[in-house]
Amino acid sequence: PRQSFVVVKGAARLLPAEEPPAAEPPPAEPPSQAPGQQEQHLQLMMQLLRPQDAIRLAVRLESARPRRVRYLLVVRPEEAGAEAETALLGVDFAHEGATRCTLGMVLPLWSDTQVFLDGDG
Repeated sequence: PRQSFVVVKGAARLLPAEEPPAAEPPPAEPPSQAPGQQEQHLQLMMQLLRPQDAIRLAVRLESARPRRVRYLLVVRPEEAGAEAETALLGVDFAHEGATRCTLGMVLPLWSDTQVFLDGDG
């Protein structure tokens, strides 16, 4: 299945199937990131998921290790009524140009879950 994303300043948002992509030009890539690198990362991260799952939101995080690239994903199945199966995933790339990624965290989100992220971002 084809999925469309809007990528802005290190965050990617899944576009619903019925919504056409925005007509505005894409934002400039950060100087430390090669053009298309974030899209390649999204494709690699999607390969970690089950076929019925979709990335709803992907945010690139700051990493304590200088070369490591980290993302926080909000993932849930595409079928209607699957909001109860939403999860946060932590995904790591060894370096910017890595061709594979690893799953470092899985946190299911229940209706009474509270998530607090610490930092300045």
